Amino acid sequence: MNNTSSKLELLSNELLINIFSYLNTSDLFQSFYNLNIRLNSLIQSLKTLHLTLSENTDSIYNHSFFSHIHSLIFIGNVDIELHQFPNIRRLTLQYPSNNLLNQLHDSNLSHLEYLSIPDILFGMSSIYQQIFSNTFPNLKSCNLFGFETIETILPWTQTRSLHILKIGFIDFHVYKSLLSSCPNLHSLQLKMFQSYLKLSNIQEHFNLKKLEIHSEITDWRYNDQLIDMFLGCVSNLEQLIIYRSISISKLTELICDYDWLASILTIRLPLLKSLHFCLNVEYHFESIQSITIGLRRQLKECFSNAHQNRYQSRFIIK
Repeated sequence: MNNTSSKLELLSNELLINIFSYLNTSDLFQSFYNLNIRLNSLIQSLKTLHLTLSENTDSIYNHSFFSHIHSLIFIGNVDIELHQFPNIRRLTLQYPSNNLLNQLHDSNLSHLEYLSIPDILFGMSSIYQQIFSNTFPNLKSCNLFGFETIETILPWTQTRSLHILKIGFIDFHVYKSLLSSCPNLHSLQLKMFQSYLKLSNIQEHFNLKKLEIHSEITDWRYNDQLIDMFLGCVSNLEQLIIYRSISISKLTELICDYDWLASILTIRLPLLKSLHFCLNVEYHFESIQSITIGLRRQLKECFSNAHQNRYQSRFIIK
């Protein structure tokens, strides 16, 4: 054992760090921590120490390394206390229990930079209130791209640190609150929910550069009006990504009459550099129709003609 330890000591710091990166965090601490000052210092310098715990994970009886964890993933109903991880930078909660969600209220996560809760169906209102009221002062990126529709809002203040946000179904009222609460937001991904069209204008947001909108609304004229509203306060936007759906039976109507948002973009987004438009074609069970090569070509030509190389544009049919 002593001979093995002496050989290990001969390795460079760079090589040891590379070896450590292949080890499970629990095994790393159990095998190498507290052997000597040098190894302790190297392990503590690692910025990617991560831990994944699920319902089926065997209990971890040695909690001494928890304070060194930077990235943490919980899957399912994990029976553990968040306050045992005071230095986490990245936290992912997949199908979390109510107990785990409630701990977000009580745990001090002042170092948290990334939070992902992608699979929640309901019960997130108080979590939204925390996120958008600066409870996590260093939060830079947040993924809430789940299935819940945010219809009611508790009072939000501001979270100036947040730059990247992915969120589920929202209407124009929530969109307005988000932009107001996140003045330094740079990238936003959302699912569009139906809204009242007669709403007051909202304050201009100058820092949003990338917007990705997912919409399953089948009434395209109404959908265009919603998109127009959503774009009306982000004139500095440079990249726009649109996901929309249409029934195959209505596909041919787009060839002659539709301008693919070109007139809206010309007015709303003078600084636009890139447009990606992804069209999801819905097939009915009883339908035997399919998209011919000729129809695909026609749609792409109409899209290209509408935007006339004013910015980089890409059209995708799924």
